Amino acid sequence: MTLDIWLRRKRNTQSAYAFFKRLYKQFGEPKVIVTDKAPSIASAFRKLQKQGLYSETEHRTVKYLNNLIEQDHRPVKRRNKLYQSLRTASTTIKGIEALRGIYKKNRRNGTLFGFSVSTEIKVLMGIPA
Repeated sequence: MTLDIWLRRKRNTQSAYAFFKRLYKQFGEPKVIVTDKAPSIASAFRKLQKQGLYSETEHRTVKYLNNLIEQDHRPVKRRNKLYQSLRTASTTIKGIEALRGIYKKNRRNGTLFGFSVSTEIKVLMGIPA
């Protein structure tokens, strides 16, 4: 499941470090993180482990596991002429991912950290949950 997307101009250790730290603050410690084999990601992950974060988390870089994740949001990743900057691209992609998350079968009844997007939208629209 994709928890967050963060577009950056550079794909370096500093960017990966900031992204992982933000995820940790927002969601807590996951059991497993699946990423590609970029050296910057592994370096940032090790740096955070040395600081005591992600101490129980397994970092998987298996190509085929990440391919399954990439297939999930392939239609969103294609370039679009409407993206005038990283900010508009990020906002658009987050909106699309949020809507796709609502309509995925496996997430309709499931909850993530006690929060169900589907249930919250039903409550906001006045539909019985």
